[in-house]
Amino acid sequence: MIAVVVLLTYTAYARDNERRYHASLRKSLQVRSNDFQNAQEIPQRFSCRGEGVSPHVAWTGAPETTKSYALITMDWDAPSPSLRLFPIVHWVLYNIPNDVNEIPQAATTTVLNERKIVAGTNIAGAAQYAPPCPPLGQHQYVFHVYALDVDQVQPASNDKAAVMKAMAGHVLAYGELIGLKSAG
Repeated sequence: MIAVVVLLTYTAYARDNERRYHASLRKSLQVRSNDFQNAQEIPQRFSCRGEGVSPHVAWTGAPETTKSYALITMDWDAPSPSLRLFPIVHWVLYNIPNDVNEIPQAATTTVLNERKIVAGTNIAGAAQYAPPCPPLGQHQYVFHVYALDVDQVQPASNDKAAVMKAMAGHVLAYGELIGLKSAG
């Protein structure tokens, strides 16, 4: 029981920190996908019950002074929206050049490397997209795109926390796209 309380407290604290972080930023990027609409169901193809490939993600509306982008995808509803015990990092991309304004569907390491995009680590410690696989209820998957005022960030490690820390003070604007996925 103590472990559950600790996890609940940690997740609530982490989510509040993330909300405060975004509250201080300008939300002016428009993020979209050719594969699903905002606040709508993510097709099976992009989940663990399908091919598990990444969806298309595109953005517009960045300030002219943007030098690079980052994309981070999170699920705060694990294992269930009614019992949020831990956040799940699904995708971390950073040092996206300023002339790139979309990530193609089924983006491979080769495609990302050709575009000089760095893939950070997901929940499994892999530098790739981790497809949604909700065990209970309907989860929200938040795709955040950040416009940065530096060509590259140099995180201490390749995970979400280090990338977010390296971006601190460099975010010009951000936007989000929310995809839904239900268990079963």
